[in-house]
Amino acid sequence: MPQVKGWTTLRETWRALRLLVSTSVRTEPWRSAAALLEPLSRLSYPLLAVWLKLLTDGVVERNITDIAISVAGIAVVQSLTFVFSVVGNDMRIVLSERVGFAFDQELARLVAGVPGIDHLERVDYRDKLELLRQNQTALAGSLNNLLNVVNSVVGGLSTLVVLALLNPMLLLLALFALPAIPVARIQQKWQKEGEERSATPSRLARHLRGLTTDRNAGMELRVFGLQDEIRARFRSAAFDARRPLLRGERRIAWTNAGRQVFFAIGYVAAIAFMLRRAVNGQASVGDVVAAVYLCRQVAETVVWPIFSVARLGAILRTVGRFLWLRDYADSASGRRAGASTPPERLTEGITFENVSFTYPGTGRHVLRDISLTLPAGAVVALVGENGAGKTTMVKLLTRMYEPDEGRILIDGTDLADIGVEKWRQRLSAAFQDFAKPELIARHAVGIGELSSLDDEAAVSGALDRAGAGDVGKTLPAGLSTQLGPSWTGGVDLSTGQWQKLALGRALMRDHPLVVFFDEPTASLDAPTEHALFERYTQAARSGSEAGSITVLVSHRFSTVRSADLILVLDNGRIAELGSHEELIEQRGIYAELYTLQARSYA
Repeated sequence: MPQVKGWTTLRETWRALRLLVSTSVRTEPWRSAAALLEPLSRLSYPLLAVWLKLLTDGVVERNITDIAISVAGIAVVQSLTFVFSVVGNDMRIVLSERVGFAFDQELARLVAGVPGIDHLERVDYRDKLELLRQNQTALAGSLNNLLNVVNSVVGGLSTLVVLALLNPMLLLLALFALPAIPVARIQQKWQKEGEERSATPSRLARHLRGLTTDRNAGMELRVFGLQDEIRARFRSAAFDARRPLLRGERRIAWTNAGRQVFFAIGYVAAIAFMLRRAVNGQASVGDVVAAVYLCRQVAETVVWPIFSVARLGAILRTVGRFLWLRDYADSASGRRAGASTPPERLTEGITFENVSFTYPGTGRHVLRDISLTLPAGAVVALVGENGAGKTTMVKLLTRMYEPDEGRILIDGTDLADIGVEKWRQRLSAAFQDFAKPELIARHAVGIGELSSLDDEAAVSGALDRAGAGDVGKTLPAGLSTQLGPSWTGGVDLSTGQWQKLALGRALMRDHPLVVFFDEPTASLDAPTEHALFERYTQAARSGSEAGSITVLVSHRFSTVRSADLILVLDNGRIAELGSHEELIEQRGIYAELYTLQARSYA
């Protein structure tokens, strides 16, 4: 179906061009209009040829009138060209900066605003984002390139018109420029292939380079003597990333050389043709001068537009990736829009009905036919080996992903029908891979509930509930202390202190419907973790007016034993379900693992 493919490509190109123009007009409407003055300056090429012909013939024929007119014409053309060029170029530079900044803002909004996280986890999506990141500066120069194309096309068409008026035979020179069209298409294909092949090794090189400056990795690199190994791997990855691009550049250079030689043959033939006409009295000396000038301009005003359009193709690929991200973000947001709102309080609980899930790009089910109910007001623990599906259940409940099959009901309402932002406003969470926002300490906790960001009493209360009330007391300026040693006056925290702040952040919201604790205390010792969760589960049960469900994910069985309901996952399925006492009596997986772990602490 080549026609369908061609139509699709044309439609995508038109979308990209429309995005560039609309972004420019929306950002700077007056400068967008003024920037069109610059293409008018390109009319100077053919007009100068006309005046040069008149001037040359006037000098040869000693015609003072023609000389005066041509000199005045050259002065006017050059003056207008200078004004249009300077004003248009100034407008274009400022406009390109503003448009680039607008793209940067929109790109940040799109990446951060996607409701799910599959674009951050899928390899194919990460490669697309890597290419978009690498060519992000091209978005800033995209409008500049588009205006260059307009300039070139205006100059090229006007040059061909004057060539035709001078002698239609000179238009044959354009035939020697035509190979630039297939050459440009082939070169763009090579460049695109090189970019795509370089994406994965480029990501690896960036990761390895980051390790060399990562404060957390610094100690391990030095203890294990990995500096040379990491540098060697970085060089190898960087070379692998650059190799397909260099190969494409070499092929482009050779094809450009062949194209230029071919055009030079046509150029010499055109000049020879005009000289012969002049010798035979069929053309004036001015015609020859004009022809020499215009034929030289063909290389810049006919061949150059072709390659400007080709270069624009590279820009449009980047814009196309931006459009892909926007379409993906819109689609993901649309799928999670939902018209319903979450209940004020849970009365029944959360029900999984035959829920199955496979991570995109993989063929293995992480969850298989899960059916159960998490009762309102309960403390639920998820246990199992790594990869059993515990964190995946959390991701589905927070709507980072949607189930492939089945549905999740919130008091009987399909979670897919509830707006994702409205749902997340009723959640709270602390994760093993928690964020370390280098803000002042009060804000690092307060962002758990933006409405209480500067409420020191609310922040202190959340820290107390998290068993982290001592953190503020150890900081030089209390909760007003700047965190992060990379900032002036900033304080470096231990991993345990960062974890306590993350736990406090998770307890900022009043009466959330669901609170997740997904291995958030891995850096704390077992007794401290156990005491923390004992205190929190008791508080959750006593303050259950919202019917809140607390979900604990932990490998420490001494911690989860206090849960009302323990869910044992094995290979994506529910292996066992019940209270601690019930599971011990069953003498199954949970009892075996609990006994083994208890012995290790004996």
